[in-house]
Amino acid sequence: MKSTIKALSRKEYIILMSVIISVEALAIDAILPALSFMSNEFGLGESNKRQFIVSSLFVGYGFGVLVFGIASDTLGRKRPVYIGFLMFLIGTLVAIFATSFSMLIFGRVLQGFGVAGPQIIPTAITRDLYKGRGMAEIMSLIMMVFMMVPAIAPLIGQGVLLFTNWQGIFVMLAVYAVFALTWFAMRQPETLAPKDRVPFSISQVWGSIKEVLRNKRAMKFTITEGLAFGAILAYLSTAQQIFQEHFQLGEKFPLYFGALALVMMAASFINSTLVEKLGMHYLVLRGAIILFLASSIYLVFILRNDSSVPFWSFLIYASISYFCLGILFGNMHSLAMEQVGEVAGTAASIIGFVSTLYAVIIAAIIGSFYNDTITPIVFGFALLMLPIIYITWSDQK
Repeated sequence: MKSTIKALSRKEYIILMSVIISVEALAIDAILPALSFMSNEFGLGESNKRQFIVSSLFVGYGFGVLVFGIASDTLGRKRPVYIGFLMFLIGTLVAIFATSFSMLIFGRVLQGFGVAGPQIIPTAITRDLYKGRGMAEIMSLIMMVFMMVPAIAPLIGQGVLLFTNWQGIFVMLAVYAVFALTWFAMRQPETLAPKDRVPFSISQVWGSIKEVLRNKRAMKFTITEGLAFGAILAYLSTAQQIFQEHFQLGEKFPLYFGALALVMMAASFINSTLVEKLGMHYLVLRGAIILFLASSIYLVFILRNDSSVPFWSFLIYASISYFCLGILFGNMHSLAMEQVGEVAGTAASIIGFVSTLYAVIIAAIIGSFYNDTITPIVFGFALLMLPIIYITWSDQK
């Protein structure tokens, strides 16, 4: 039976997909201004433990992508998104009524598991509709609109805290998720026809997984995506400590955090205009080289000043870093997905699972070295760019 949903315009499709994947970004960034309140309420003795409130969401997310991507090849693209939203809402309720730090973390893991469906299935939907550089262009535009959420999410969270407690932020997340789910259900047609769905079987799933694992390009850029994601997650996990405590910005933190997110949004837009002309390899390689050089130079500056640097210098460095990461991210994911379109759902699952889990490990290692200086973050960025440069350079030869 054919869908009665009228086809979306290109503009509405980009905005809708951005709204759907933004649930994860909102769940991460809106709570950042409240981390110290949560830390105080649950009596966390070590300040670095609050980083788990951010990173635990990605633990659930890593396992979620493994389930939802594979399910989308079997059940179609829409039903797994519905299930994901339901799991996210359950996790949100657990967090709202958490009576211990472990219960809060459990709720965040459930949120992460659920949000994996709305986060990664739009990539498979886009892969159903577009290919190659065309997909990279659309993904860049989606990322550009999506990046508006990290820019305003901390401000939203800060605003909620003016009227209520940190639980109010989770109530806001639930309302946003219901809105996104309703729009998606009413307007997005199913893009995977029943005849193209793969009947579920363990042997079939394993065969699809092997197809992805045997694709050298997919695996190469799964590695690079995880490295870049690890850098971003390390920054997100420590952002509240860096801005509010190290640089003592207090309630101004959301303004600067949001401004840097707008830099990444600008990078995604520029990438969308350049990728057709220059290609994905060219942009990833140049972005990684610039970020490595900027990190190396800034690291020397930090060490020469005994780890005490002016805030304006960090803003310049962070702007360069976020711009480069904005160039890297959409292109690397498109390169990883480019040759595995026949099993797009499974590919999105494997790529997301592998890259997310070792990104969490990378971020946890970098974050554990945080000692009220930005040195570990800058050093980590420089180190992570080296394998990205090598892998991208060797793949384009």
